[in-house]
Amino acid sequence: MTMRAPTAVLASSLVAVLLTSGCVKKSTHQATVDALARARMDEQALQVAMNERVADLEASLAETREANAAEEARLESQLAAVRDSLVAMAAHRDEAEARFEEARTEVYRLELLQRERGAEFQRLNQRLQSLSAIEREVRQRNAIYEEVIGRFRSLIDAGRLSVAIDRGRMVIQLPQDILFESGSATLGADGRSTLGEVAAVLADIGDRSFQVEGHTDNVPIATARFPSNWELSTARALSVVRLLVDRGVTPATLSGAGYGEYRPVADNDTPEGRRRNRRIEIVMLPNLDVIAAAQIPSGEGPGG
Repeated sequence: MTMRAPTAVLASSLVAVLLTSGCVKKSTHQATVDALARARMDEQALQVAMNERVADLEASLAETREANAAEEARLESQLAAVRDSLVAMAAHRDEAEARFEEARTEVYRLELLQRERGAEFQRLNQRLQSLSAIEREVRQRNAIYEEVIGRFRSLIDAGRLSVAIDRGRMVIQLPQDILFESGSATLGADGRSTLGEVAAVLADIGDRSFQVEGHTDNVPIATARFPSNWELSTARALSVVRLLVDRGVTPATLSGAGYGEYRPVADNDTPEGRRRNRRIEIVMLPNLDVIAAAQIPSGEGPGG
């Protein structure tokens, strides 16, 4: 692209004026020619400068475009990297959220397990305490049993009574022949003497209850006073209770019951068996509070 310089235009205008005037001096003409030549030279120099300036501008523009293209490519690369990073971060976030949810679920499960274990520990601890109480009860019962055996040794050796543990209960057994005559509920002298020694021992045993139980053989009885063996066995048990109370045993610790012929300890088909079945038993009752505390509530047993 070329432009006509202002100097050349001016020179051309000047020549045109001079020519139209019709009369021009030689010196003036030469000066005008020289000025025109200088104007052309200035025009050419200006043209060259302008072309160089245009070339420089085009080169600079090309460099700028090239730099902009490189910067745009770099920014596009960075943008792609940022996008990839965002995708990776989103994936990591999703994975972290999933792990967090799993961890929260696991924490909840462990909290439930801890509460269950705590409740189980509490139940086991209560059970242990109950079993410890039962163990103390058993030790105390055995100590009483050994003490009673020692104090009744002479009566045992004489065959006037026996002492045993039956179903966790200490049982003092006295044959009927020593206490009562046949068909009677009145204590004889030997029976009263034997029961007096028994009362002295029972009165020293604190915090214990005793049940006096009457038993008969299966030979029926039918009198006005005793229509059946139940009445007879009960009357005999109550006679023993009254004597024990008279000899110092606390009434609140005693009870009486009659079982008739329905709890035999031997065969009623023989005289010896019937003799053994006719008896009075003084049973030391277990501590019911300890036993009740040791019971496993429904649904809390093994597998519950």
